[in-house]
Amino acid sequence: MQTLRNPELRKQTVGVVTFNINRMFGKSRIDQLRKVQMKKEEFKKVLILSASPRRKGNSQILCYKFAEGAKSTGHQVKMIRLSDKKINFCIACDACMKNGGFCVQRDDMGDILKEYQQADVLVLATPVYFYGISAQMKTFIDRTYPIWQNLGHKDVYYIISAGLGEDIIKRSLGDLDGFVEHLDDSKVKGRIYATNVMDAGLVKEQEDLLERAYEMGKSI
Repeated sequence: MQTLRNPELRKQTVGVVTFNINRMFGKSRIDQLRKVQMKKEEFKKVLILSASPRRKGNSQILCYKFAEGAKSTGHQVKMIRLSDKKINFCIACDACMKNGGFCVQRDDMGDILKEYQQADVLVLATPVYFYGISAQMKTFIDRTYPIWQNLGHKDVYYIISAGLGEDIIKRSLGDLDGFVEHLDDSKVKGRIYATNVMDAGLVKEQEDLLERAYEMGKSI
């Protein structure tokens, strides 16, 4: 009790404990453990939302390379193929605006939103169809409406593939850019555009692009 009441004795006690720990484990070992702890805190949760309906589609292949790069540096990666999930269209009932932000529809979107809210890094991947993002990606964006006022801060990356040139991709960015603008102080930190890849799997012939996707994932 006297130690707790006396600041000087408390300092001395802390010093003795630190000294004894250093003697038991060695100062170099303590420093190593501290570095490991700091390193763990640097690891990020990465959520990749792939909106390609083709399992071997070009944007999907680039997602795999991005994920491989991110995992190589210890980041935790979760990839969700939106076409594999049951995600209904938003029905504009506005119930979520009156009940605290809960969608009344019972599908997979609730679980996806939980993953979204926990993520530090968000990868939005989509092919370009008819000068726009895929229906799967647009439906996801629409269904974030329950939390649109609290989308949080994310490091955002785009992975976009198209059967034609880059000008077609740039014309398709309105929905993605509009969504990112609603996030808290978030910017698109990286973009990968795969052009002139009409057929599934053609991106495999662009080794430089595959390497770029890997390195981008590695560098987050």
